[in-house]
Amino acid sequence: MLEFLHTDVRRASRTVLTDVTLSLPRGTLTALIGRNGCGKSTLLSTITGESTYTGSILLDSHELSALPQRERAQKATLLPQSLTSPHMTVRELVNLGRLPHLSLTSRFSSADRQAVEQAIGDVGMESFCDKYLDEISGGERQKAYLAMILAQETPLLLLDEPTTYMDLAFSHRFMEKLDRIKEEREKTLLVAMHDLELAVRYADLLAVLDEGRLRFFGSVSECLERGIIEEIFGVRRITAEGHTLFTG
Repeated sequence: MLEFLHTDVRRASRTVLTDVTLSLPRGTLTALIGRNGCGKSTLLSTITGESTYTGSILLDSHELSALPQRERAQKATLLPQSLTSPHMTVRELVNLGRLPHLSLTSRFSSADRQAVEQAIGDVGMESFCDKYLDEISGGERQKAYLAMILAQETPLLLLDEPTTYMDLAFSHRFMEKLDRIKEEREKTLLVAMHDLELAVRYADLLAVLDEGRLRFFGSVSECLERGIIEEIFGVRRITAEGHTLFTG
C-alpha cells in the first residue's frame, strides 16, 4: 500500500527526517507519534507532494514522485491539522472531494452523488448538510472535512492530529468512527497523533519519530513491552480499567 524505503525528507531546504523505512499493511490504522516538531506533519506532507524527498516512497508499488498529481489524489488524501471555515455548506465542502475524479468538462454523475451521500452518512453528518462551516463547532467541522476526504474515495487516508481541538469524549467518538471506517470501507490510515492514550488504544501499529529518525515501527504491544514511549516522552505508564494511561 504505502512504503518508505530509506527515505530522507526535506522541508524548506532543511533535512527533517533521515532514513525512514516502513511499510503500511492494507486495512490498518498506524498512529504516527513523536514530540512536537519531530516531523510528523512533514512526513504526511511528503505523500501529498508538499515536501521533497530522496530515497523511495512507493504508493501501490508505484514511485510516488513519478505519479501525476491527479493520479496521486486518487490514491491518497490528507486531512490537515488546520482547517479553514469558508462560507459554504457541509454538502458543498464534501462535493469538493470528488474533484480528482472529474475532468474540466464532466459534470456530477450519480456515482459522484452516491459517494458524497455515503461519506456524509459514514460520519453522521446528515443533519448538518445545509449548515455553513463557519456556523458549526470545531469538532463537527472536523467531521465534515473527514467526509470530504472519504468522498474522494482513496484507499489511503492521511490525518494530521485530527483530535487536537476536540474534548476527550468527542475525541474517542471520532477515533471510533475512524476505526469503523477502516473496517467497513477497508481503508489504510496513517494518523499523526499527539494523544498517546488514544494512539495506543485505537492504532494497529505505531510509528515513533525521534530526533529526525524513525525510532520504532511495529505493533502497539511490542512498543509498550520495549518501553519506547516512556523513554522518548519521559512519561510513566499505568493501566487502569484495562486501558493504558500515561502520566508526566
